[in-house]
Order: sequence, then C-alpha cells, then structure tokens
Amino acid sequence: MSAGCAGAGRLCYSNVKVLKPSARRVLSNRIMSERATVLGEQPSIFLNYSNEKPNTFECHSGGWHNEPNVTWSNQDGYSLPPLFNIFYKDDSGGFSVKSYLSPKPDSSIYSCLVRPDMSSLQDVKSYLYLLNLERTSIDFSSKADGWTVAFGVLLAITLLAAAAFIVKWKKMNDLERTYEPKAASHLQKEIDMTRRITKSEWRLIHSCAADVILDPETAHSGLLLFDNGKRMRRGKLKDVPENVERFDFWTCAVGKEGFTSGSHYWVVDVTENRSWRLGAVKGSAKRQGNFTMAPQLGYWVLVWNNDHLKALSVQETGLSRRLKLSSVGIYLDYEGKLLSFYNADVGTHLYTFSNMEFTGGEKVFPFFLTLDMEKDLIL
Repeated sequence: MSAGCAGAGRLCYSNVKVLKPSARRVLSNRIMSERATVLGEQPSIFLNYSNEKPNTFECHSGGWHNEPNVTWSNQDGYSLPPLFNIFYKDDSGGFSVKSYLSPKPDSSIYSCLVRPDMSSLQDVKSYLYLLNLERTSIDFSSKADGWTVAFGVLLAITLLAAAAFIVKWKKMNDLERTYEPKAASHLQKEIDMTRRITKSEWRLIHSCAADVILDPETAHSGLLLFDNGKRMRRGKLKDVPENVERFDFWTCAVGKEGFTSGSHYWVVDVTENRSWRLGAVKGSAKRQGNFTMAPQLGYWVLVWNNDHLKALSVQETGLSRRLKLSSVGIYLDYEGKLLSFYNADVGTHLYTFSNMEFTGGEKVFPFFLTLDMEKDLIL
C-alpha cells in the first residue's frame, strides 16, 4: 500500500500498524495542506520479519530537490531515533532516502515524516489526518472551524476502504511471500554496505597484512609497471616475452606470491582511477583469451566503472553509486574460503565472496586490472 503526501514545504507522512507476522504493511494517510512548495514522492514503509518476529522498518521516498529530513515517531507522537539513513541520487537526478528503524516493544503504530530543509520556507499551517481501524490521530494546527464535517467524511471513506482492504489483503499474502525474501536480501545488502568494522576486527585484519608485489611475467603487454611492482597503469602495447601465465586480452596482472594457507590482507590505492577490477584468482584459472570473470571460473572480483561499484558474483551484484573510494582493502581467509572487500579509509565492509571453490593447496593470487591510462593503481 502507498501513503498520501502533501503539506507545507511538501510534508510527507506514512503510518504503519503491525497487523500480522510474516507480512509488512504500508497504511495510507490523507494529508490536507494549503500548499506544497517542494516536490517529493510519498514515503512508503515496509516491515520486514525474521523468524516470525518484526526485524526492521524501512521508509523510502524519492524525487527530492535536496537531501530531505526524516523523522520517525510512535503512536504517542514521540520521536524515535533511526538505525541509519541512506541518501542517494536516483535516475532522474533527484535525491532519495531510505531510513531504517528497529521496532519497539511498546509501540504498534509508527509514522515516517519526510520533509525538505524548512529553513528557506515560510511557515505554512497544515492539517494532518492519520486514520486507521484501531486509532484515529488528528493534528489540529489552527482553528477547529469545519473539522467536524471533514472528519465525518473521512471516517466514512475509511470504513468503506477498510472493507475493500480486508479482501485485497488476503490476495496480497501470496505476493508478499514471493517478494519478501528479495526485500530482505536488499535490506541486508544496504546494511552490509554501511556496517563499520569494529576496532578489534580491524586490528585482526591488519595483523594479516601481506607485502604484495605485481608479477611482470603475468602482466598484459599494455600494462606499465613501476616502483618495483608497486604501481600499474594502462599504457601502449609493447613487445613482451610469450608466457602461458600472461594475460593477453584483459589488461590484468597478478601478485608474484600465491597463497596456499592462512589469512592475508592487502590495500590498493584507487584514487581517481576511473575503471578497475580487484580481487583474487586461483592458479588454475584461465588467463588467455576473452573470458568472463566469475566465481565458477576461479575469479572473485569487485568492479569499479563509471562511478558504479559491483561484484562479479554468480549473478552480478550492484552495490552503491554514492561511494567515493580511494583505498580498497582485500582480505583473504584461505581456510575459510572467504574473500572480503573493505573501504579502507573509513573501515566499512563492501562485499564478501564466500564458498570459494579451489582444491586444497592450490595457489590463490591477488588480482589487478585497470583501464585507466592516467591514474595508477598503487599497492
């Protein structure tokens, strides 16, 4: 269900009530206002469940001129602190926001208010009616003239809509069972992208630092290697000795040392490099010719291209368009068969490949690719 949206400075409200486990509901609000000065989409609230218990609320709204403000509140009107907010630009160039909140044991109704920065707008009074079957909450910000008539009309409409809602709700259950796992997966990805690594985790990762050096015997003939194998950039093609270990289509190189046990961590400076791929490759993987880089072929790779980050998983996984990466940390747990990527500047997790497939004792090499002819990748 979608929520109503209007008001002074484009106030957007959504109201949600916990109705039944295994479902999430978005209840409609009707908002009457004297004018709307800043455009933005009506917010929607989704309630996600885990093990038949409420897990997280997600409030989403897009189409804003600037980054809007988000305020959560309960049925008593008290503000609730969100877990975190994610702002990003949508395809139309406007700002969108996703705000997350943990359900509270003493609340059954939640409201999400999305509005722009009001500092540049004149004060304009608005009337807000939040109606549902159990509780009617009305905010009167001016004189009560005419409100009784308006309330009666709205109450009649609500009762009629409630009957239709009950019928439609039954039909929605099957659709929600289909889409709920996808929504949960999307939410988990957003949470993972903003999860800051604890100091103890970060110390453990850094204790596994490896001195990685690029192997010129594997480097494509169009790559330039500098500083004793610590920098690489794409350049013009040149004559190089033939080598079955050398990449001859993709402008790649691997580290000189392959790992056969233990945990290893290395950092790559990618500042202003416009197109790169980083990760790991198993020793038996194909290197020559044009091929797809994917886990089933022994490549576990993160890609940055056109300001968009994605993981070359079995099905490509788009990550974030808001990141401005300058250093990428890569952590290999050989025995655990895990390869994790981090924003090394701020200590947040980007993505993890799990269940890496390689034979015991097979070498796993650090992997590097660049298409940028101006900015280096630096180890």
